[in-house]
Amino acid sequence: MKPKVSAIIPTYNRSLKVRNAIDSVLTQTFSNVEVIVVDDGSSDGTGKILQETYGDRIRYFAQDNQGVSVARNKGLAEARGEWIALLDSDDLWEREKLEWQFTALERFGSQCGCCYTDTRFFDYPEMRTMFQLAEESYRHEETMGINTDLLRVLLKPGGAGMVVCTCALLMRADLVAKSGGFNPGLRFGEDSEFMFRLALITDFCYVNRPLVAVDRSPAEVRHVGVSSEWNNVNFWLRDTQLKLEGLAGLGDAVPRKIRKLIREQLSSVHSGWANWYLENGKYARARESTLRAVQLSFTFKSVAKFLLTWISPPVALRTVQQHQQRRKDVVPFI
Repeated sequence: MKPKVSAIIPTYNRSLKVRNAIDSVLTQTFSNVEVIVVDDGSSDGTGKILQETYGDRIRYFAQDNQGVSVARNKGLAEARGEWIALLDSDDLWEREKLEWQFTALERFGSQCGCCYTDTRFFDYPEMRTMFQLAEESYRHEETMGINTDLLRVLLKPGGAGMVVCTCALLMRADLVAKSGGFNPGLRFGEDSEFMFRLALITDFCYVNRPLVAVDRSPAEVRHVGVSSEWNNVNFWLRDTQLKLEGLAGLGDAVPRKIRKLIREQLSSVHSGWANWYLENGKYARARESTLRAVQLSFTFKSVAKFLLTWISPPVALRTVQQHQQRRKDVVPFI
């Protein structure tokens, strides 16, 4: 008998797009799937439209707008399947996604309780897949394999370096429950933080095929509701800091070399805070942030920035602005 998969789709004011996502689940070649839609406070009639379109073919739940982490956790609480899969309401699965993933999971046995696939993008000029973009971080050599370096990869600061897309995941429900689910205090980086904790419990295998299509339309279109703050630098810094401090708090459960990498990433976040404070004329806070960056990772670059910020904040600000100007063509891939 086929195991049951609970496909969880959080949505917010996407009454048209979410139907495409639902259809991509209902038309899977793997048939034993329940669709759980969690409406995170939509005001566009999503519930009525979905009820009229699908009836009891899906399970629909509504809540106040609280963000994707809370919505996903609601889906996890309602899931009845032995396996969990996630799909954002503007993304799509290829018809054979789940079938390919169960084939990989059968090959690697009990070693892997999670499987992910490659993804492609639409409404975006990039033609390479996620795996291709992320080759400098991790190269997927085989059609199916086990990612032996996932913890390091998940600490890469956003974008293609993450390698694993949440919408490409298939996970054992008991392991998801053991991980504690998504952190409701995070609205940015909640996916990599969740997967990091899950990767401490089980290995992840992969299917080297683009079996998920991810929407990459402009950020201001995708980041709506309580997630609209994504477009603010201080929001990104705050949530990234919270995420990394939480991972650091896991202590000895995290391998030593990964704990060192967490400290280095936290140092970079505090350096980012220093930039933000300098740009907003908060020089005392900028000094505090550069000091914290040095304490976390004592490097020539962090020490030089620390000294410059303490000696002459205006010069430090001009240096930061010149550096940002040189990187003006680098667009965050979020």
